[in-house]
Amino acid sequence: MFSLMANCCNWLKRWQEPARKVTLVMVGLDNAGKTATVRGIQGDNPRDVAPTVGFSKVDLKQGKFEVTIFDLGGGKRIRGIWKNYYSESHGVVFVVDSSDVQRIQETRETMAEVLQHPRIAGKPVLVLANKQDQEGALAEADIIENLSLEKLVNENKCLCQIEPCSAVLGYGKKVDKSIKKGLNWLLSNIAKDYEAITERVQKDTAEQRALEEQDKKERAERVRRIREERERQEREEAEREGRPIQEDEPDDEYIQSPFQPIESMISENEDKEKERKRQKELQEGRGNSPRAATDQEEEEEEKEQGDMRQTLENNTPATTGEQSKKKTSKLHLKRKHRVDPLRIEDGPTESLTPPPPPVGWATPKVSRLPKLEPLGDTGHSGKAVCAVSVNRCLRACINHPPSAVCH
Repeated sequence: MFSLMANCCNWLKRWQEPARKVTLVMVGLDNAGKTATVRGIQGDNPRDVAPTVGFSKVDLKQGKFEVTIFDLGGGKRIRGIWKNYYSESHGVVFVVDSSDVQRIQETRETMAEVLQHPRIAGKPVLVLANKQDQEGALAEADIIENLSLEKLVNENKCLCQIEPCSAVLGYGKKVDKSIKKGLNWLLSNIAKDYEAITERVQKDTAEQRALEEQDKKERAERVRRIREERERQEREEAEREGRPIQEDEPDDEYIQSPFQPIESMISENEDKEKERKRQKELQEGRGNSPRAATDQEEEEEEKEQGDMRQTLENNTPATTGEQSKKKTSKLHLKRKHRVDPLRIEDGPTESLTPPPPPVGWATPKVSRLPKLEPLGDTGHSGKAVCAVSVNRCLRACINHPPSAVCH
């Protein structure tokens, strides 16, 4: 009964404890499946993953732990940055491509370098023998033998667990059970000695930052000496040739590492963007102030009046002097809405002539012609009418009164 109460109290105490923050580094050769493993744990599809250039950071919640995983690139040129993340790590996940037998020796040498590092020795290590689904993959016992894993962990006093797995067969809740089992083992061993490991992490991190600061100062000092030597040589050469000395632009205080945490780079870019927006708002505020607006308006007005005077002096003749004496109205126009003044043509102003009248305008009206009777021997006023042509009859009717008789 007493033991049951003690277990309940311990469980309640652990349940009320805040979440523990744990940092893990995931390393291994390129194309071993590190990023696919991380994406599967995170719940994303691990297929069609591009090679990692530099590193990627993943935050996830695993039980009572807030886990941060640094997925470090495995190329030969990038492995040199691994040591920069060892001080922050509570444990290591080493991913092995169990199907690539030709690189097993390279894997062994790389693992030995990792476990022998003073900031890794003594920390728990999880080895994932990945790609077990491929043909020709080495079994667990073969990997232990080829990597001399037992010897390495004993020499460096590291707790070690190896899990055969396949990262591409599932993700999220359907992730490979071996991956989930290995991750739980790693976190549980970290939890057993969490205080001591955390204290060591803090100490190693402080030492590494001090070393980085010292390295930056030494690098800046080297750059300064090189720059001074170059300037001295250029000055002596310029004095010999008798030409002026050109001043160089000041260099940066030190050369920054090309690999920086993505969060710090994002925050730095956001700060720069905010600063640019603030400067832009200040400039716009100064431009929109009453005094600035008045000054700008006066400048535009003076410039416009000068242009108007120059135009009138160049284009207005002496005979139109009275027009030039007229007061011109002041225009308050913005630069983008500015309208150039009309040019006055040389010579006296010509009178505008009205357009020509339309065809048929002021034409006298013609009276309607009398109705013509058919030609023949028909009598008109008791007399016989001569048979004449139609055209002649029409001309006779127009030129003589209707009472006239054709002869």
